Amino acid sequence: MSIPPATGSPIVVADNAGGVELLRGTLAGVPLGLVGAHTLPEARAAVGPATPLVICGCHFDDGRMYDLLRHLKSQEALETIPFLSVRAIAGELEDAMYESVKIATHALGGSGFIDLFRWRRLYGEAEAGRQFAQRVAGLART
Repeated sequence: MSIPPATGSPIVVADNAGGVELLRGTLAGVPLGLVGAHTLPEARAAVGPATPLVICGCHFDDGRMYDLLRHLKSQEALETIPFLSVRAIAGELEDAMYESVKIATHALGGSGFIDLFRWRRLYGEAEAGRQFAQRVAGLART
């Protein structure tokens, strides 16, 4: 089965280099383009009114995930863009602490949180990737 070419504006993936590359590989089968951003200024520049989705990793720009989410929700032209926070790679926090990321993401108007690192441990890389790609495709505005 071939993957249709990406069309329209790309999904913005805001994370450190390792997280962006992991997410790029995980979403290789999703027919939407991806653009990576490693800093808050890069992410702000990459997001526009036609952006279908922002995926932001917990390791983005020294913890500036919530700054990016607040920026999107404070701009009328950007406030309807879905925002998915994700833990893509291992972190220094206890697994239970990532529950607070989920709560804060929802409280600030985000679309959800996925602990992809945990999913990969629980379901295996292929199944976790399939479920993640399905969720991304469902959230992305097309």
